[in-house]
Amino acid sequence: MKDVRFLIISSIFFVFIIFASHQADACGHDGFFLAGGYQQMFMYTPEDQLTAEGGLRSQQITFGPGFGLHVIAGYDFEGSRWGIQAPLSYSYIKLDRVEWVHYFDIDLEGIFHLAYWENGIDIYLIGGTGASFLTEGKVSNKSAAAGINAGLGPGLSYFFARGRHKGSIYIQVPVRMVHFFGDNLSADGTTLLQVPIRLGLSVGF
Repeated sequence: MKDVRFLIISSIFFVFIIFASHQADACGHDGFFLAGGYQQMFMYTPEDQLTAEGGLRSQQITFGPGFGLHVIAGYDFEGSRWGIQAPLSYSYIKLDRVEWVHYFDIDLEGIFHLAYWENGIDIYLIGGTGASFLTEGKVSNKSAAAGINAGLGPGLSYFFARGRHKGSIYIQVPVRMVHFFGDNLSADGTTLLQVPIRLGLSVGF
């Protein structure tokens, strides 16, 4: 939790630094856009694994770095620093070093464009909430779970096309807290830290 609070405070401080500069103007797609690409997922929880019989093992739940894909539909409000986007992401993750499981997120995120430079660089914050789903793997250990997530993080885009149709490459890192409900991964719910790294290409219309 301390790391998450530090990230939020640092992000707010960064916003004030950007506003103090007169060398950049906020930008974005100025309209509807579609995006997609690769996703590298990192997750951590200090909680112990719940067994299929309902008891706890003295073994901490571990998630191997997962790889996957994401797609995004979004809209940047013309003449404004604000936008919205709806990412759908999938990751294939190794659970407890013994089985591979499927992980899904569907979210609604706000976009706040901090600054845009004439060389095409756009810096922004993204934050929002959504639903998370984890499937049961080959091992019957009650890993299937559903929950909610919320997070905030930075984004960086480079616009290589600024005409009628805009295009960019980007990286987004929304740091999230995820809570799975019920006696699934762990007893009485499971809370974890999630860091998805999105690398992709966007096209604006």
